[in-house]
Amino acid sequence: MKYTLSQNAISSLSIAIEHFKKFYYHSDEYNRSKNDESIKICITFLENSVELMLKTILASISPLSIYEHPNSRAIQKALSKASETNKLEDILISEGGFKTIKYSSVVQEYNDAYHNSDKVFCVLKNLGEMRNAITHFGIDGTDAWEDLISCILNSFDVIYNYLYPQLVELDSIGDYFTTDDLVVETIHGYEPLFDNDFIFNNIVDFLDELLDTSEEYMCAMRAANPKSKINQFAELTETLFKDTKFAQMLSLYDAKIKVHNFDLKKNNYDFKITIGSELWDNISSCYSIYNNVTAFCGETGKIYFLVVHKTSELYIYNSSDHVVWPQHDEAEPDNQWLSDSEKGFCKKNNLSKRNLLLAFKNIFISEL
Repeated sequence: MKYTLSQNAISSLSIAIEHFKKFYYHSDEYNRSKNDESIKICITFLENSVELMLKTILASISPLSIYEHPNSRAIQKALSKASETNKLEDILISEGGFKTIKYSSVVQEYNDAYHNSDKVFCVLKNLGEMRNAITHFGIDGTDAWEDLISCILNSFDVIYNYLYPQLVELDSIGDYFTTDDLVVETIHGYEPLFDNDFIFNNIVDFLDELLDTSEEYMCAMRAANPKSKINQFAELTETLFKDTKFAQMLSLYDAKIKVHNFDLKKNNYDFKITIGSELWDNISSCYSIYNNVTAFCGETGKIYFLVVHKTSELYIYNSSDHVVWPQHDEAEPDNQWLSDSEKGFCKKNNLSKRNLLLAFKNIFISEL
């Protein structure tokens, strides 16, 4: 068995995804022990995959950057023999005498070089800590399970929305990330686009579908935990819709709100707003797994208001500004609402029924 650094990364990612599918989509088909084993394997190989991906990206720019002692005699000797056909890592593997930098160091170096993102650093750091915990002692309890699933989903998010642009440019593994024909290239050869359970076999479509659908799944899980404060907002919204002041405001602006979806457990809302006889906008909720934030956006992605659940804060956006919320296939700026507030695009309020009423009023004012 011999892999290049990048091929080894894809092999580990393939193993992580294979076992993720087992406990995420088919947990009821296995007993507790087998599900726990799949979780352990998924976390272990996902962390290994991320480490190798980061090292591959860094080494593609600076081959010596991934070694602890790049000026050692063994590495300098191997470097003198390296060529296009005889790569440095292959020589080092055959001759020995090298040590690559630790996971924590490669995460820091990669983030500093490409993103300078708190999210990237914290997600990948948390993945390393979760791997250490689950391979040594395991985890226990509802909160730990919630943290575990969010850790995995956030890590997939970082791979897809942050590492992806660099990975697709690597000749040895780029096709694994981009092929989406009816037959796709995998580490095990060519396979159909869908498996027997109609889940994507290729990386790009699998991650895209997962990140699109997992927001609702994760929000529903968190809503059951009072610490998330999600239900606090959901119940407040339900109370507001029944309030006479809300009905009076709708009448004042000749507006109607038709609620397509209102699920307290999943924090999933879809509004259809009509002003006069004209359909004005369809407003939907967008949930950030990493931040535990719900943004309410129009069809074009424009943010009308958002709720930071952990701090019970409501940010109401100016009607004249067209600020958009990132979609599931886009990188998420760190604390976007804070930078938007500093730029004057929105204003922070405490989350209350009165302020939520103002948030809806602001939507109608923007149309009038």
